Amino acid sequence: MLDRLLSEINNLIYKLKQGILQVFTANVLNKLIVMISNMVITRVLTKPEYGTWGAVLNVYSYASLITGLGLVSGALQFGAENRGNDKEYSFFKYCASVGLIINGIISIVFILSTYIREYSIPEAVPYIRFFIPIILFEYIVEILLSMMRCDNKMSQYAKALNINTVLIALLTCLGAFWGVGGVVLGKYIAALISTIYIMVINRNELNIIKIAQSISTVDKKELWHYSLFTGLSSCLNRVLYLLDVSMIAELMTDAVEIANYKVATMIPNSLSFIPSSVIIVILPNIIANNKNYLWLKKNIKKTYTTLFLFNVCLGFFLVILAPFIITIISGKQYMDSVSPFRILVIGYVVAGTFRYFSTNLLAAFRRVIFNLIISVATGLADIILNYYWIKSYGIIGAAYATFSVEILASIISFAFVLIELRRRKALYFNNYD
Repeated sequence: MLDRLLSEINNLIYKLKQGILQVFTANVLNKLIVMISNMVITRVLTKPEYGTWGAVLNVYSYASLITGLGLVSGALQFGAENRGNDKEYSFFKYCASVGLIINGIISIVFILSTYIREYSIPEAVPYIRFFIPIILFEYIVEILLSMMRCDNKMSQYAKALNINTVLIALLTCLGAFWGVGGVVLGKYIAALISTIYIMVINRNELNIIKIAQSISTVDKKELWHYSLFTGLSSCLNRVLYLLDVSMIAELMTDAVEIANYKVATMIPNSLSFIPSSVIIVILPNIIANNKNYLWLKKNIKKTYTTLFLFNVCLGFFLVILAPFIITIISGKQYMDSVSPFRILVIGYVVAGTFRYFSTNLLAAFRRVIFNLIISVATGLADIILNYYWIKSYGIIGAAYATFSVEILASIISFAFVLIELRRRKALYFNNYD
């Protein structure tokens, strides 16, 4: 047992050297910077201005749900599958050009909608019209960051991520002194500088993309099948999160209980950056080797084991010290948050080990239908359980509903991964024979 534990620790150290540490550190830094910048903006803007900015971001969040129709995921998948040959850049060229056209259409539709429907906060309308087209800049950044991941440029990826976050934080905080318009302008300037910086450090790859050949009709069909289903699954998950928050606000009429639950969810919801950091680094390599069963078996097992050990240790620490943590973060007045906090932490330990990695593995294996099934099943379960348990048990019911859904999603997604690995094992050894 001790030898195995030491082996996994050595494997973790090796993975950290490969780039996980840089990405992990970048994600931690980004979350800290975003939190601080939000605190500054909240204090600089007046309450009416902050409400207006919140309305603008709410509309933007719905536009971002369908940005590129999943082509960023498609670019990473098909680019990594064709790593090292000309088709890699052909897929990035197609996804970049077509995605920009799609985002342009999305921007126009959302802008036109501001002339058709009435908004509860009319002061936000001019800012919405000006802010929505920023998805064009952000799409370019996402495509280029995906290309860097595909080429295993994790140090440059982490640096670009940090620069982007710092620029947004600094310029939006500075712009807040001129109101909502200043925040929007600051965001635009930050997006423009980030786009130019990332294009400069990827200038050699961009020159290759310019002369890359067009992909075939068959490739386009496969790309769109993958991208649309992946985008739909992601959209459902994010919409359900928005609906989940809305249900809690609707069913918990006591503002104190809502505040207690929000405090309880603060850390568990933020912990997803841990598996995400691992996935960002390892996923392109899994995609590139998605037909090599022996490689998959070895590296997938190590990743699950490493995530399990790390998450269990972290979860144990958070559960034991929950009262102290809640007191430090929000004060003794939020001690009622301790029990739901512990439940949500345990839910994260399971989901952070199995759900996040499993759904990304299924996407890497192009089993996008599986992910859609998981999204629909867990989404329906989430709505039903929240409706009944929140009404009966309050915030503890909400925590148990989230916990149950995380368990369900983890079981289903992990089972699908095992089924797919068994299928790939048979194909691999049949081809080998």
